[in-house]
Amino acid sequence: MIRKSNELKKIAIVDGSSDLFRVEEGRLRKETIENQVQYFKKAAGLLNYLQGLKQDRLTDQFPDYILVDIQFKDMNAASFLDSIEQILGKMEAPEVFILSSSASKKKRDLAMQYPFVSAYLEKPIPVDLLELLISGNDVDNSPH
Repeated sequence: MIRKSNELKKIAIVDGSSDLFRVEEGRLRKETIENQVQYFKKAAGLLNYLQGLKQDRLTDQFPDYILVDIQFKDMNAASFLDSIEQILGKMEAPEVFILSSSASKKKRDLAMQYPFVSAYLEKPIPVDLLELLISGNDVDNSPH
């Protein structure tokens, strides 16, 4: 899943609400963001999508980043994270950012146990973060 640094990155977002990001005028055009971002309303939708890519040996089409609202309606956070871990196996994992509207230490500690989870962020998330990720600029060069 190594891509050229000048290539735009792909992002998958799981969020039941449609107001996670408000795309305003920024460095990237709205059309660019829409082409690089896939939205899933349910966690199971993302898991099925990733499992399908893996089964079809299309792992180069995995998103570079996954942004997930930890408040799932269709499964608990631990089950989701375990499923992602199982799907990824030993392959190069996308960076996962956990999003939450609360600062729950318990959920944060749970999420950060997984090596593929890069950060636990409180909502709302600025559109600048989305633009930064799509453009391929590192958010943070520090290790997990």
